[in-house]
Amino acid sequence: MTFFNPWAFGFAGLVPVIVALYLLKVRRRPVAISTLMFWQRVLQENQRRALFQRLRQWLSLLLHLLIFALVMLALTRPTIDHAVHEGSSTVLILDTRARMQASEADGVTRMEKAVNAALTYARQAGPFRQMAVQTSSGHAGVRQGFSGDEKALRESIQACAASDAGGDLQPALRLAGDLLASRAGEKKIVVFSDRAEALAQPAALPIQTVTVGTARDNIAILRFASRALPASPETFEILAEVANFSAQPWTGNLEVSLNGRLLDVRPFTLAAGERKSSVFSTVVEKPGVGKLIAHLAASDDALPLDNVAYALLPREPIRKVLLVTAGNWFLEKLLAADVRLRFELLAPDAYQPAMAANFDAVILDDQPAAALPESGNFLYLKQSPFATGGPALEQPIVTDADSQHPALRLASLEHVSFARAVEMAIPREPGAWKFEAPLRFGDQPLLIAGERGSTSSPQVGSTGSPQVGSTSSTQRVAALAFGLTDSDLPLRVAFPLLMANTIHWLAGGGGAGAADNETMRQSDNERNGFHEHRAADGSSRWMAVNTFDEGESDLRLAKSEAAAAGAVGAPRVVLGGWPLWPWLALAAAVLFTGEWWLFHRRQTE
Repeated sequence: MTFFNPWAFGFAGLVPVIVALYLLKVRRRPVAISTLMFWQRVLQENQRRALFQRLRQWLSLLLHLLIFALVMLALTRPTIDHAVHEGSSTVLILDTRARMQASEADGVTRMEKAVNAALTYARQAGPFRQMAVQTSSGHAGVRQGFSGDEKALRESIQACAASDAGGDLQPALRLAGDLLASRAGEKKIVVFSDRAEALAQPAALPIQTVTVGTARDNIAILRFASRALPASPETFEILAEVANFSAQPWTGNLEVSLNGRLLDVRPFTLAAGERKSSVFSTVVEKPGVGKLIAHLAASDDALPLDNVAYALLPREPIRKVLLVTAGNWFLEKLLAADVRLRFELLAPDAYQPAMAANFDAVILDDQPAAALPESGNFLYLKQSPFATGGPALEQPIVTDADSQHPALRLASLEHVSFARAVEMAIPREPGAWKFEAPLRFGDQPLLIAGERGSTSSPQVGSTGSPQVGSTSSTQRVAALAFGLTDSDLPLRVAFPLLMANTIHWLAGGGGAGAADNETMRQSDNERNGFHEHRAADGSSRWMAVNTFDEGESDLRLAKSEAAAAGAVGAPRVVLGGWPLWPWLALAAAVLFTGEWWLFHRRQTE
């Protein structure tokens, strides 16, 4: 056994004082009495003045000495933990992800339960047993460095609160491993979460999990977005997806409001474990910021956070496009049909490279291009700076397509027939350019896309709507290895999607299938809602932040408290969550109360 305060044993010198006080003679004052009936009692008292006769009532002295010993041992703060000889370091990780806001059956949130469990562990802190406090949500953070001060640890734990972010615990575990790397003695990580996850142990450190959640039913909004229709910028499509993470069917309404005014009500009927999506249109003449809020009405579940979602309806600026061609009916009709574009048609003989500065994008249809442009955004059809001059590719087919690239969003070219294509290659020394080939025929690129410069968001006015004619510091180029007349692409549904995606990507906007609103998932400790971000130049833009994480909304995956009780070993130096010294002090108080009771019953007088 080890004693944190061995100096307290110095109080053992008071034991003779206690014995001396017990043996102290009682001075009696003379009193006149009227009878001799009490003489016998007086003689008995006189006999007790002898030393050994005074020790005949030994119970009182034993209780006094035992009470004193317990108090002295409590002051020494003993421990039976062998690890304190080298010291021990423990990192307490509190899960502060969104689902920790869920309420349990008793009305207490999982976060409150995790905090209470962590406070129990903080009672073990001492000079040789130091602890650190971390939180884990969108990213890992240190709330309290290694300390043996129980008060400081408790304050840092009580300051922890659940965020609206998702994510996983691995960054927090890696950070805990880094904190423990330079520590000597016993090392340990304790995670307080609502479910026992499969955790990778950093540097073979032991990880204990304290689970605080039970399986709960929940209804959630998993997706909520909007976009303007290319043919009618005044018309917006709204997408909403609702999921039922419970064992019971659910029926309710999804209420959608725009700028505080009720816009639409959509009924949902979901079976157990089912999810449904709904797409509906609305016309907005002057959207401005266009703040959309979706709310699940009459939904009383464990996690209210995911019953509300946010989206924006900003107006996309008009893009100016220059088409340089000897005559391309398909491109002319396509550009004229896109109301988000204003294009000018120019003959090849009249084109000058300096004209690119006046347009958001320039399309060169089968025009010679020897080198990459110094400025401006360009789309090359057939001839491009990437052409190798090698033999033409006869009847190529699409073998590899990156559907995540902005130019190919929602556009499928698998069944498009090509008669021939120009051989292209990505430059071996791209310099500041970053190129990729999202469309390939074997090892041969059919589409090359590249950009250079810093990526910046479109300029946004103080009202939140993007300003027309905004510029970006990013220069982009794209090149197709074929001409439109060399394939049946103009007859395919993919043609308008591919061209619109590419042109809007070059001009700095989203593709035809991209949401016009700027909506992001929670990956930080920001709260859900509408956030205005200001740039250094004084401009600002609005963003709608949501959790949108199935892992956070599905509360059925949590383990029950009873099943998870064995997931973490009980601390070796505590009893019922307390160190040994409070129990010693409590035992002393109990004995003192018992001795007082016996004395007043004249058992130890």
